[in-house]
Amino acid sequence: MKKRFAWVLPAFCLLLLGTSMMSSAQAQMVRMPPFSGGIPGKSQMQAIEMQRHQARTLLYREALDELRKNPAAADVPACKPGQSPQDGQCLVQPGQAAAGETPSATQARAEPVRRRFAVLIGNNQYASPIPPLETPIADVSRIAELMRTRFGYDARIVRNAGKAAIIDALNDIAAVARPEDSVLLFYAGHGYLLDEVRMGYWIPVDASVKTAKGWISNNDIAKLLAAIPARQLILISDSCYSGTLTREQKVTQGRELKPDEILRQRSVLVLSSGADEPVSDEGKEGHSIFAWNLIKTLQASGSLTPGAKVWSTVSTGVTSEYPQQPQYGAVVSAGHAEGGDFLFLPPN
Repeated sequence: MKKRFAWVLPAFCLLLLGTSMMSSAQAQMVRMPPFSGGIPGKSQMQAIEMQRHQARTLLYREALDELRKNPAAADVPACKPGQSPQDGQCLVQPGQAAAGETPSATQARAEPVRRRFAVLIGNNQYASPIPPLETPIADVSRIAELMRTRFGYDARIVRNAGKAAIIDALNDIAAVARPEDSVLLFYAGHGYLLDEVRMGYWIPVDASVKTAKGWISNNDIAKLLAAIPARQLILISDSCYSGTLTREQKVTQGRELKPDEILRQRSVLVLSSGADEPVSDEGKEGHSIFAWNLIKTLQASGSLTPGAKVWSTVSTGVTSEYPQQPQYGAVVSAGHAEGGDFLFLPPN
């Protein structure tokens, strides 16, 4: 007998077009019915995605109107010399953090990774009428455990974070990281893509649908990455439209580089759960389909696994079951050097 699948559309990408005529409380409870008999076909998924996109556009219409009139409405100003980056009021700039050490793209000699830091942000509880999510906190909790026990990272979890808390967490890691360190950042939560300018945004838990001031743009995320001086730096983003962060330079499995060659230069990578499309909040064993595949891949990793290989394995697992395409790219504007990669390396 053919196995039947219950395929449920994600909570954060599922508000139906009709929710604009519902109350906020009703809108939060709406879920698309499960699909029986398998994953929808391509044409069916395109129709569903159009409905979801129209629904999100209606939900966020006032904030989007603000961004169209003022594309910088969500931007956070740069910290001025001597200004304390507290309460998410400003973004630390390269050279202001880590005792004035500015990250450089290349180094004269390779240095072993000395310290390992991970900051994982999981957002479940959103302010109405933005619907809550189900898996982010479970996802970051399990991945943080893996980063601690398997890879030796000092992992910090930030749960249900507003904009200021997210900015503070990234400013804080910029203040403590050094070039010889390895830093992993992880975000799981709502996201949105403004079609007109192809700009992606993270939606923190205290974000509003009426103004974009509480959103975080990809531009600011890239600036925060540039301010973290670690030569080994990766951001993993599990949210709708997170693939916009990988556009600067795509990375694939290419020629094998020796670890000391990679560690000699600055590597700034982004692994996203999808491309320019909604992604699933539901998957297996209480995790999103992307996080579940990432967890299984990291559990099975050998003594040294390049990020490109992790992406390839995760992407194969996700796309075999869901119509979303994980992406892997380098952030050249944050100092990534050609040929660099992130190394998942257990401690000695």
